[in-house]
Amino acid sequence: MGKTDRITERQLRVLLFVSLLSPMIRILPSAAVMLGGRAAWLSPIAAFAAGAALLALTRALRKNAPEGLGLQDMAMLGLGPVAGRVFGVLSALWLTYYGGFLARSAAERLLSTVYPNGNTPVFIVVMLLAAVLTASGLTKTVSRTAEVLMPILLGVIAVVLVFAAPDISAENLLPVTYRSWRDILYGAAPIFNVTAGFGYFLFLRGHVTAERAVRPTAFPWLAILSLIALAVTFFTLGTLGESLSITMENAFFMVIRNIKVFGVIERVEAVVVAIWIVTDFIFLTSILMIVAEIWKTVTGVKRRSFFVPPTAILSGAAAFLTARDAFEFLRLSEFIVPAISLAFTVVLIPAVMAVGKLRKKY
Repeated sequence: MGKTDRITERQLRVLLFVSLLSPMIRILPSAAVMLGGRAAWLSPIAAFAAGAALLALTRALRKNAPEGLGLQDMAMLGLGPVAGRVFGVLSALWLTYYGGFLARSAAERLLSTVYPNGNTPVFIVVMLLAAVLTASGLTKTVSRTAEVLMPILLGVIAVVLVFAAPDISAENLLPVTYRSWRDILYGAAPIFNVTAGFGYFLFLRGHVTAERAVRPTAFPWLAILSLIALAVTFFTLGTLGESLSITMENAFFMVIRNIKVFGVIERVEAVVVAIWIVTDFIFLTSILMIVAEIWKTVTGVKRRSFFVPPTAILSGAAAFLTARDAFEFLRLSEFIVPAISLAFTVVLIPAVMAVGKLRKKY
């Protein structure tokens, strides 16, 4: 690993936090409310517990691993060069498709809310071109950009939620009793699926410098992400109710687009759209970097940037071909893509790490 492209543990966690804000804001609250109903505003608490357990497991499996080992390095060390490369190729192919899915999702969301007369291919191509330019650079550059953006994003979200509070109705949130525990768990599934996405960023851990004295923990970022999920679900469900939260496309956006500040309606959609674009862009850039990192390790090629343009081209093809229309794309985003992602982050990645641990390779 090159000594010039090193990041801290904190920078990696900020990068994944800003990235995971993208799918978290996209799926909520409709995905959680669809499964959990009125009790879904409590689902982020259950999702946090599940995410914390997965995080603890991952940390235990990585314990004592040498500095400079990314997940693909660990796979080739733990599974052997052949099986490790098979895992890498499967992961790279899936994440290439997932990058296309993210680009298409970002385009569909913008077109359905603020640019109804826009062109989907144009949005996809522009976003991929921008992501290619950024992902071809250093990991530390993208991580530092995420560091700058994180407090701004948190501040904007906090202000928007404060001014949205007066429209909340308790009737839309209560009653929730002890019998609602199944609904809460069902609603937690899509939220947990998003937080489990931290597993993809393990491929970038080879760039992380050792911090023996500090030993930072990743639980705070998980707690903040879960708190945002709780706030978005609480405010949207409390304002619109269960039925509208499910049926209305981008319900959270609809709640805040006509916020009243001091009795005057303020159009804040530009701010919200900016959050969407920034988080989508950072996430897509991260995915391109991760895929290129995998191919770099699998092939032994020294320059990661060599793999970024072809990955973006394939992701673009996936974005165009993944669904014929918005309705077919919606079905993919609700069931198929989350299921595959969950299989990778909750089953395959921990299993690969566990094999290496049991074989005492690290």
